Amino acid sequence: MRRYLNFIILAVILIAISALVYFVHYLIFRDVHHIFIYLVGDLAFLPLEVFLVVIVIERVLARREKQAIMQKLNMVVGAFFSEMGAELLQRLLGCFKKSKDISRHLAIKQN
Repeated sequence: MRRYLNFIILAVILIAISALVYFVHYLIFRDVHHIFIYLVGDLAFLPLEVFLVVIVIERVLARREKQAIMQKLNMVVGAFFSEMGAELLQRLLGCFKKSKDISRHLAIKQN
């Protein structure tokens, strides 16, 4: 509930600042018609702004987060196989019928 209260307070503050700026604009130029023309234009552009911010940027951030998670997962898998991989392969090699052929293909050589 507190989280929504913060959003509501922020929205009220931003709307008040906007109204204050429009009022100052009216005090300077005394042209209500001009203010409402640009207000309608700004409101018409609002869905495009929401699309750009919410959808496009959110997807970019989600992709970066997924890449970071995959990199961490690859580090964990790499650490597991560097610690347990050789021993695990040796133990599993005994379960195969052609273990000599398999070990010859898995053997690490200088070249």
